[in-house]
Amino acid sequence: MDLKNVTIIVPVKNEERNIVTFLQSIPRQIPLIVIDSGEDRTATLIRITRPHNTEIITEKCNIPQARQLGAEQAHSRWLLYTDADIRFAEDYFERLQNWLSDSATGAVMGAKLSRDKYRWYYRLYSFSMGVGALLRIPLGSGSNMLIRKQALEDAGGFDPRLTVNEDTYIFWQIQKAGWRVRYKGSLKVYETDHRRLRQGVFKKYRHSMGRLFRLYTGWGKSRVFEDDGGYWEKGGEDE
Repeated sequence: MDLKNVTIIVPVKNEERNIVTFLQSIPRQIPLIVIDSGEDRTATLIRITRPHNTEIITEKCNIPQARQLGAEQAHSRWLLYTDADIRFAEDYFERLQNWLSDSATGAVMGAKLSRDKYRWYYRLYSFSMGVGALLRIPLGSGSNMLIRKQALEDAGGFDPRLTVNEDTYIFWQIQKAGWRVRYKGSLKVYETDHRRLRQGVFKKYRHSMGRLFRLYTGWGKSRVFEDDGGYWEKGGEDE
């Protein structure tokens, strides 16, 4: 499996209950950059579980800042962004290789599913991602997005003000920069921690869609950059 042209980038904040399961689902030969903003044993567990081919950056920052920092430290052509509370499908990285030689694509969205709770919600959202891609209005999940480093640079990088929906917004910016953004449902990751959804499925959906509507149309767009709408008031850092 030749995956030398991709680096996995994951922001973490107090993910000691999830990090080992996450690490067990990724190939050891792929470089991993972790940006740790927490205070728990996450970094220690990473060093024990994956001592090689792993870089841990300790930095107090928000999610878009962490994603951008990871990109600046990576030396590969492609960047695979994900979160610590997911597990990659067994065939994920075999399928991923098909995209690493694609010269026209700037970013690829993959599906985010669940093997236990809230399966219907994740299926619905992943279906929406596919429809959005056809309409050239991509929807993203920070847990599963492959971005060409050059495309990210052309798009101006992640906006540090946007602490929620930064995943979808960067796809829009990459598309505006002239790159193609694709959806590939066979690139699957599985959520293992449903903290956000336990606070209310409709609440999360309404929050995300409302913010994306304002970002896309420009109506009240400045408010989206100024305020996360209470998204991080409770629970952990999962999307």
